[in-house]
Amino acid sequence: MDEKPKTFITEQNFFKTEADAESALNVVYRGPQDRYGVALWGGAHWFEWATDECYLTTANSHAYHNEPSYLKTNFNASSAMPEGFWSHTFNHVKDVNFYLQQVNNVPMSDPKKDIGKAQARAIRALLYFDAVQIFGDLPLILTPETESKVLNAMSRTNKVDVYKSIETDLLYAMSILPNLWTGNDQGRISKGAAAGLLAKVYITWAGHPIKDETKYDEGRKLLENLIDKQEYGSQYALFSSYEEAFLEANIPGKESVWTINFTKGTFGQGSDMHTNNAPLELYYASGMGLTRGGGWSNGLPTEGFYNSYEANDDRFTFSWWTSTADIPSEYADVSPAISFSAPHCKKFREPTPNNNSLRNGIDHYVLRYADLLLLYAEVLNELGQDSKYDYINMVRNRAGLPGLSAMSQEQFREHMYNERAWELAFEGNRRFDLMRWGNYVERLKMWNTQAGPNAIKGKHELWPIPQREIDINSNLSQNEAY
Repeated sequence: MDEKPKTFITEQNFFKTEADAESALNVVYRGPQDRYGVALWGGAHWFEWATDECYLTTANSHAYHNEPSYLKTNFNASSAMPEGFWSHTFNHVKDVNFYLQQVNNVPMSDPKKDIGKAQARAIRALLYFDAVQIFGDLPLILTPETESKVLNAMSRTNKVDVYKSIETDLLYAMSILPNLWTGNDQGRISKGAAAGLLAKVYITWAGHPIKDETKYDEGRKLLENLIDKQEYGSQYALFSSYEEAFLEANIPGKESVWTINFTKGTFGQGSDMHTNNAPLELYYASGMGLTRGGGWSNGLPTEGFYNSYEANDDRFTFSWWTSTADIPSEYADVSPAISFSAPHCKKFREPTPNNNSLRNGIDHYVLRYADLLLLYAEVLNELGQDSKYDYINMVRNRAGLPGLSAMSQEQFREHMYNERAWELAFEGNRRFDLMRWGNYVERLKMWNTQAGPNAIKGKHELWPIPQREIDINSNLSQNEAY
């Protein structure tokens, strides 16, 4: 029997209604959600591994985790993690580019089209900002390319031009997006989110490896507008306690500048942050792990980092399970009794886990207000301004610590290496911070006994370009020493 379908839904004929455009924009939003969710196995910790603050349990035998954590010779152009992140980046860039082209054909008002484009371009900026820090020079794809012969002939664009493209996207987003979304739209990208990301882009651009120090003042201006002048709204502030910033009910909240929304659900949904960082023993414990949200021990604090906290820092208490006595009541009836050999991260813990197959609904921060306060203090220090103490001390005082004063520029810079680690531990910032400071390998050798001995300056600052991409496209060059 020869059947003829009545309709085909293709990329070209899908965009017919405003509802179609909204559905396509939701697909675009999957990019950052996949980045921090199960699609990349809670990808934030990818950029904590092989840093001065984090190492991987020796009980974890997965090559996917071990290769980037140890930085041995088997972390190379054929490793799964660079392949996964490269594919993640360009698959989602493709979604953005297609949306930006096709939304023009939808019968709806220009302001609605523009606000959709602004969100999509901010997400493209985030995708490229992550990728340029990881791989360096990249193919810069800003239009929908469907011809494989075109895609397979693209070369890598200089990282400076990639940064310029990121800047252009975020400036456009800032010109369109509202200061605040309300109701069911909470969690969408706002003007403050685009400005905060652009400030971080500028400060990274000013640092290693490009070192365009004129960008420090560009970052300062944006942070001044966001924090001091409140040009992007008055909704941003610190919670009174560190713990409050990580409660599900508070995200999105006043500390949320840009967050990724998660809804508790089955595998492939929800946030994977707690599962990745909780003790492996909770997963295997008889009658416990499979029913109450077990863990993989994918992130353990290095001894140097763990011991670096100042006395009475509230962030230490909330961030770490320090011993079996610290295991909370919901795991009290584990059989056999839980015993783990190292501290574990608990800051992403759901208070009442009930099923290992359910990922929790705690939203993840791309940009947290405390992160921006510390960036503001850092850039003011680089520009020689003593007002830097105002902003770092807001963060320290919230943690129960005394304020800083009377430090040289270099002393303040050295202190910031630790302060950002204490405040932002395991949130996915550390590798990027060390890279822009230009001390990635040095800090690794100082505190990380797992990856430090294998770290090579001039090589491991970047990940390799996946070999399978080079095999397809000979115009792609490989990063040095891979």
